[in-house]
Amino acid sequence: MHPTNHPANRKLLRYLCLLMLLFLVQGVFAQGEWNNWYFGLKAGLTFQSGAPVAVFNSEMGTSSYSAVISDSSGQLLFYTNGFAVYNRNHSLLLNGSGLLGEALIRNRMVIAIPFINNPQKYYIFTVNNNPFSGTLGFFYSVVDMSLDNGLGGIVTGMKNLPVPDGSQIRRSITATRHANNRDFWIITTRVENGLNVYCSYLVNETGIHTPVISPSLTTWLSGNDFGPLAPAISYSGLRLITPFYNASGYCFEYSSFIPQTGQVISHFKFNLPEIPGNLGTGCFSLSGNKYYIMNEKDSYSKYKMFQYDASKTDSSDFVNSCRIVYTGNYVGCMQPGNNGKIYFSQETKASASTYIDSLGVINYPELSGASCFCQDNAIGLGGRQSGSAPTFFLQRYFAYINHTGGLCQGMPVTFEPNTWPPPDSLWWNFGDPASGTENFSNDSTPEHIFISTGTFTVQMIVRHVDMRYDTATINITIEPQPSPNLGPDRTVCENQTVVLDAGFNPQWTYLWSTGATTSSIAVSNSGTYGVTVTSPNSCIGSDTVVLSILPGSTPLPKQIRHN
Repeated sequence: MHPTNHPANRKLLRYLCLLMLLFLVQGVFAQGEWNNWYFGLKAGLTFQSGAPVAVFNSEMGTSSYSAVISDSSGQLLFYTNGFAVYNRNHSLLLNGSGLLGEALIRNRMVIAIPFINNPQKYYIFTVNNNPFSGTLGFFYSVVDMSLDNGLGGIVTGMKNLPVPDGSQIRRSITATRHANNRDFWIITTRVENGLNVYCSYLVNETGIHTPVISPSLTTWLSGNDFGPLAPAISYSGLRLITPFYNASGYCFEYSSFIPQTGQVISHFKFNLPEIPGNLGTGCFSLSGNKYYIMNEKDSYSKYKMFQYDASKTDSSDFVNSCRIVYTGNYVGCMQPGNNGKIYFSQETKASASTYIDSLGVINYPELSGASCFCQDNAIGLGGRQSGSAPTFFLQRYFAYINHTGGLCQGMPVTFEPNTWPPPDSLWWNFGDPASGTENFSNDSTPEHIFISTGTFTVQMIVRHVDMRYDTATINITIEPQPSPNLGPDRTVCENQTVVLDAGFNPQWTYLWSTGATTSSIAVSNSGTYGVTVTSPNSCIGSDTVVLSILPGSTPLPKQIRHN
């Protein structure tokens, strides 16, 4: 047999190849398209080095959502408030003024997405709801980055073009990818025959198509122009929650989105626990399992943030999952960062809106209740005001790691990629060099056993079909496996008490076969006694012991005779 064909040698060769690849792509991170945020009153952030850092080069002012386009390496290309477009040098883009957008507070009236078949071109979609502008409806413009010596410009004759069947579109828009991972859907609403309906516009290599129409469960409030706020769509493109205005304020509609067809299937309506006042724009966590929304509490003075478990599709279960995770002085609109955290603008209202020079943050949006850890004034903007909304991104790529199995010493943990689009290839580094060649894998859903305890950084490298690489990391903490030892089976004399001790650990919980929940019990009857010990990560250990009592074997006290 040739030496390289020996199984052990093949495994070692694969190990070395994976190790070399991991070194070569160190420092390559996902979601470079999300690294630059320009919003509010000349406010800006960069995530290029990881944590968000304020920047002061913006020339744009807006009270509503903005749109920013960067390339996959994080280089800024352009940004816009729906009226004007600025290039990477923060000058007005060639032919970049006069777009037909509108800055409705806490509404998303502008979105930018790439062309399907031309990496140099981008669409800018705008919505105009202002009856005094004389140009109501839904429009698009085309940016060509090859113009103006690579700084980009709006193509002559391709500015403010009407979107097909879009004249009745009045309010917020959102977007997601098609199920084919290539095309896009722009999703919005309008009124037809007194009813709210969803409009899903397919954008593919042949252009922008007439919308797919889906009915809503809500009726339009006649005489009122408060259309729905921005729909929130999960990053899988499968869940959609839309606030609609009605006689009591805003109600919400939970729907499924079908990314193959653009159809919206409405499931149920729900209300916030308090009558909605000034709403922020809601947001899903990146997994799509949590939904957040902010609302005025009372008279412009206090606001609350509500968290829902969006994985629950039964209306009662969904509503009952609601938790208040923030009570503070601000209302805001939300946007996830490429680090998985959710950032929200901070606006307070008295006679007029007042904006704060910082963003709040939900640090752990996948965790339930207060564990998600919301913070006010978490990200300083260096004196620049946030406006009512941050930047909206339609992500083109992402790479995240999911895992299942108990995080317990000596027990298998299964890792699964959550990537978009589906990867061409995957490589894993479990951060466990003591495991030797088992520390690396190129399986799609690998399994790894951590023999030692501690915190390990697991890294996944994704190669996309276009040969672009992304990386994702996650820290996991492996706990000691509880291993109670009750000792050998034993036989004792009658009336003798035996103490069974499972070993005390203040973080562990105990359940004995007797029903006791202490770390030790005292017993005096024959029988089989068992204990199950559970750690905070649900690591479980158990043991049993048989106790036999010999009846009558305890001698009677011997009488002492005294002379």
